[in-house]
Amino acid sequence: MQRVRIGALALTLTVTLAACGSGRSIDNATPSSGGDPTTTTADACAKESPKATEIGVSDSEITIAVTADTGSPIKPGLFQGSVDAIEAWAEYKNANGGLACRKIDVKVFDSKLSPDEAKNSLTTACGEAFALVGTTALFLNDVAPIEKCKDQAGAATGITDFAVLQTEPAQQCSQWDFAVLPGQGQCPYSGKGERDFLVSDGPFQYYLNEFGKDALHGVWVVPADLPSTISSSMPGFRYSQELGIKLDKEFGASGLSPQSAYTPFVQAIKDNKATYARVGLDYSGTVHLRKESLVQGVDTVKVWDCSVQCYDKRLLSEGGAAVEGQYVWLTILPLEDAGSNATLDALIKYNSKPDGFGIQAWAAAEAFAASVESVVAADGVNGLTRAAILEAARNLHDFDAGGLIPETDVGGKKGSHCYVMMQVVDGKFKRVEPTAAGTFNCDGKTETFRIDASTAFKP
Repeated sequence: MQRVRIGALALTLTVTLAACGSGRSIDNATPSSGGDPTTTTADACAKESPKATEIGVSDSEITIAVTADTGSPIKPGLFQGSVDAIEAWAEYKNANGGLACRKIDVKVFDSKLSPDEAKNSLTTACGEAFALVGTTALFLNDVAPIEKCKDQAGAATGITDFAVLQTEPAQQCSQWDFAVLPGQGQCPYSGKGERDFLVSDGPFQYYLNEFGKDALHGVWVVPADLPSTISSSMPGFRYSQELGIKLDKEFGASGLSPQSAYTPFVQAIKDNKATYARVGLDYSGTVHLRKESLVQGVDTVKVWDCSVQCYDKRLLSEGGAAVEGQYVWLTILPLEDAGSNATLDALIKYNSKPDGFGIQAWAAAEAFAASVESVVAADGVNGLTRAAILEAARNLHDFDAGGLIPETDVGGKKGSHCYVMMQVVDGKFKRVEPTAAGTFNCDGKTETFRIDASTAFKP
């Protein structure tokens, strides 16, 4: 039973880290940080010889650890993109002078869609690595190994985590944990009851402006396998409805459901002549809905909506003609923007199989690099301690990974107000808003939206 539940959660992953957006086009072609592979100056290296200063920092290497769900037989290779990206980033940095006058070494830990494996991997990493970079583990619900990790002097300084995913409140609210695309939920939070969420209206206002303020009403499919999948979806769903996309019908679905399970969902679309439809599960749920809608001859929907979990080549290969017109909005530059941004081009050059999670992992690595550079600028190449890197991370504001993501207050755990709207056109992802490569759309507003996300869905 546990295996089925874990597999279902993996398949119903809804990434709300990207659930913020707006409307104005801004140009991020000039990086504010992370865009220069040689940001550690030659002067810093000339002033002093690197020494071993901390666990994971020798005179010649900085060791980082990436923990990700990759080896579970239920969903093999789930977040392999994060691991590939961190290893590729290290190769890129090492080919361009390294970091703090040292080469970067990467240790990989497989959390295997298991809370115990996630905790064990962090415990091991504590004894071997300087920092955690690119963490992409769904069941990281115990962050004690991060917060109580001892440094070289034996003090419980903790180990800084530059994460991709933060699905559990314990990780989201930890003072040692920083996501490059922070989630909406505000801290502190006990894990139960109402919670404040910072939600932005960009993608939804785009739809309302494109198709009319009173034109959109529809059907939502909630990933209902576990409370965590429900609560990750409901703030954005309810906020989009409050903005004016009216609710016709709402269903719960499992990540293991076949296409036939979507028949009543599509029937509701037909019965209500719905003009909007959104599935909160991973890309395969959207494929099922679109294929079943094609079978039933649905022709009223103007907006088939999805966010970063649908930015997946498998949506195109498995969905085929059925997913034509699908909207997918992101808070990262899409791979289709190659040639417009130096950081993105480096990622594509060094990472042969990039994906949405890999792009976020690369950005997390650049956040780590920016923090290291901050320490070096203040204290020299031998100022690298866990306490110093933690303080640098907490002061990392207006970070954009060389334009790979919008400017983000990583240290303050506040997400950006920017997005890129993509659409499937002729079987390919195409940028539709803003149209200029390398830019984000950043108008609109962010509101504090209070909700008990665990009880908002009532099947």
